[in-house]
Amino acid sequence: MTGLRPLITICGTTGVGKSKLAIELALKLAQGTHSHGWKGARIINADSMQVYTGMDVITNKVPVAERMGVEHLLMDFKQPGEQYVVGEWVQDPIQAVNPSFFSQSL
Repeated sequence: MTGLRPLITICGTTGVGKSKLAIELALKLAQGTHSHGWKGARIINADSMQVYTGMDVITNKVPVAERMGVEHLLMDFKQPGEQYVVGEWVQDPIQAVNPSFFSQSL
């Protein structure tokens, strides 16, 4: 059995500041002054509508300029009207998590 690997999840209702909190946490982890050994964090989008480009306002997507250089995965990679079925939506984040662990990012 392999050791447990940390995964921080931030969830809540619309408009409560989840994205801002995630960015602030990622920046704090990137400072590298912690004894846990992790070197930062990447944000993995879990909003099924934020995967689409051009839907920034309606999905309340954080503008690139406000992401403070924190990598956001699974955001803006599908075109509106392009099919994105639930099986893909479940598998894509799983595929995104492993590289984070190998680079010592949360």
